[in-house]
Amino acid sequence: MIMRVYRCTVVEGKEEEHRESAFKNRHPALSGKPGLLAFYAGKPVPGSSDRARCMVQLWESMEALTSALGEHWDQPLKAMPEEVRHIYDSATVEHYELADQFQIGE
Repeated sequence: MIMRVYRCTVVEGKEEEHRESAFKNRHPALSGKPGLLAFYAGKPVPGSSDRARCMVQLWESMEALTSALGEHWDQPLKAMPEEVRHIYDSATVEHYELADQFQIGE
């Protein structure tokens, strides 16, 4: 299993545009990709002025991840659609092989 940790910083004043683009377009498109087991989107806690956002994804394999995300799977700014790149100051992505798992109640 592969854990993908994506982080980005939204351009000041573009937070609402980011939210709309993510929740109306990118998240629904991502959710239909074969091999994606889960994803969690995060935003700053209330009261924070931080413009960082993150998403953690769990993929069944590296092959599923690269097949779903294409040739720029490890280059987040190149992988995102051209029409939304102006929303971001920066973006990074890291990939990890899942080493341990803990689920409450099991």
